[in-house]
Amino acid sequence: MTFSDEGDDHSVYYGQGGLIRGDKIAETPVRGATAGGNSNSRKRRRVSFSQFASYAAIPVTAKHNLELAQGDRAYLRTTIKFVDGPDKDVSMPDGGCTMTGEVEIRVGTNDTAPLFWDAGEVSFGDEISRPQSSLTKKPRLYVKAPNTFRLAVGHKIGIAVYRTFDITHEDAGAPISVRLEDVYGPKHQVCIYTGEVTEVSEQSETFCHSINTFEGCSGAVIFLLDQDQEDAPEEVADGMAVGIHVGGLDTTNNLGFMLK
Repeated sequence: MTFSDEGDDHSVYYGQGGLIRGDKIAETPVRGATAGGNSNSRKRRRVSFSQFASYAAIPVTAKHNLELAQGDRAYLRTTIKFVDGPDKDVSMPDGGCTMTGEVEIRVGTNDTAPLFWDAGEVSFGDEISRPQSSLTKKPRLYVKAPNTFRLAVGHKIGIAVYRTFDITHEDAGAPISVRLEDVYGPKHQVCIYTGEVTEVSEQSETFCHSINTFEGCSGAVIFLLDQDQEDAPEEVADGMAVGIHVGGLDTTNNLGFMLK
């Protein structure tokens, strides 16, 4: 996603986001006869993107991506970028917001102080319900894990990141000797980074994870991987969305907010 400040300086900020699948709004069209009119032919027509079923789509990102600098009250324009299609603007009611409140993400002990983060970091946009929109097509959308699912330490997770911007060693918190493209992949390509849940807060509102990220990954949808999910119930499938990545805590832990 890109976030454009429509004020005097027209600043552009980079982050991540996704689209959560809602109710179905259009069936998959009946695919025509097979090639040559022969119903027994194994050769099928190639299905165009427009022929996928359509569902309501709800944009989501980290709320701090939508925050403007203090004192600036300009409109913030949010645009979703795809590797295989045109950019699309989406409506995010939190655009231009100010972060308020805190949530405890780690309780204090006799030796350490409690750790807090800005509250309400998951920000949803206005629902998109136009069947003809490419944003409502099934391949674009994440399916949220059911409310019965409980994320736990050890669950294997991942994020999909698409960037059109360069990253620096400072962005990644990496030594200058590291070749960043070997770790994070190239620009203009979807890259999947994986890790696992390392900690879940007592209120089950936030969790820590070990996915290797850089500045510009905030807002990425965190999803379950298709391996070693020993205690996941049958109705939970790999690829289901469970949270939103919001930032780094230290050299080994990043923070996610539960997707509810």
